[in-house]
Amino acid sequence: MTQRDFLKDAFIRYTGITSQSDRYQTYLPTTEGQMELAILLKDELHSLGVTDTELQEDAILIAKISGNANIPAVSFMSHLDTVDIGASPDVNAHLIKFTGEDFYLDKDKKVLFKVEDYPQIKNYLGDDIFVTDGTSVLGADDKAGVTVMMGIARHLTQNNVEHGDVYLVFVPDEEIGLRGAKALDISKVPVEFSYTIDGSYIGSFNYETFNAAEAIITIEGVSIHPGRAKNVLLNPLLIAQDLVAQFDILDTPENSENHEGFFYFIEMKVNPSGAVLDLLVRDFDLKKFEERKVFVKKAIADIQQKYPRAKINLEMEDVYANISNFLSQNKKPISIVEKAMENLGIPMVSGPLRGGTDGSVLSAKGRMTPNIFTGSHNVHSIYEYLPLTSLEKSLEHALEIIKLIATE
Repeated sequence: MTQRDFLKDAFIRYTGITSQSDRYQTYLPTTEGQMELAILLKDELHSLGVTDTELQEDAILIAKISGNANIPAVSFMSHLDTVDIGASPDVNAHLIKFTGEDFYLDKDKKVLFKVEDYPQIKNYLGDDIFVTDGTSVLGADDKAGVTVMMGIARHLTQNNVEHGDVYLVFVPDEEIGLRGAKALDISKVPVEFSYTIDGSYIGSFNYETFNAAEAIITIEGVSIHPGRAKNVLLNPLLIAQDLVAQFDILDTPENSENHEGFFYFIEMKVNPSGAVLDLLVRDFDLKKFEERKVFVKKAIADIQQKYPRAKINLEMEDVYANISNFLSQNKKPISIVEKAMENLGIPMVSGPLRGGTDGSVLSAKGRMTPNIFTGSHNVHSIYEYLPLTSLEKSLEHALEIIKLIATE
């Protein structure tokens, strides 16, 4: 089987396992499919001859490919879960040959992929491209990373390649607060630095992520029959609306880019008695990030003063930190990636990742972990796609990193 055929078959196989995470659960993994995928990966690793594996009850899978030379160890990480965007959790990925024209994602020709809406796809004219059927995300985030890591295992076990210990780490529930990475005991992965294979289009390389916090705001109002509400009713919906209005309408994800932060109200549940709001706080600059959290507290205090009969509670916690906050720890993994892309003739696009990765958690734990590309586009969307050639390049890039560690 060629490398291309392996990647094609593996990606279809892994995306076929439903492993969407559930943010409302508190245990790990939050869904059974993630453990199902972890078991499959362990079995496939064993069939490749990688038997030094540990599958934990929380679905964290650690595999060690023992080195054959006195070379520093390295680890790669990907996550088992896919994101919940309110679409189907079941992924039906398939390949299309891109002709340059608009195309339908589903067989019934109900969901149209318009090239003018996603012009980057023009770079892949004539390529085989993984797409969805229009009912779900593709799950390249991060089944593409999972596929590449299995490709690493296959290559190292089937070829005479000089390398040190290579650790492959698969974690659950990245999409809901990087929970798997937080649960990982990094002492079980004794390496100087790591990489997450969880990036986007070919050549993308990130070692800047958001500083992130999440705020859960609960509002208790006073409910009564509306016909008898005079001077009694305290409508939590209107209080919530008033609170949201304290935030700049332009300080939002849809109005920000590059290194700009934002506030993002992602959910509001409300009934006549109370409301619950879920607010995301994001910024690259640590000082501005702290100022944003202060603003949240002040906005709530002001609303509490305006509605003294209401009971308003705030629970806010940091979710992850900017990888670059810890850049002074170790810049070696960055220079290796830069050299690997140069060797392969891949134009590098380095910039802020407007999100977070498991590497944010590992870097905070003292393990510098930048993020490298998988080749995917439009993640967290039913229009997500992944050129097969880009997936191949992702694997070639990871193998070049291993080669550079051996030679340098």
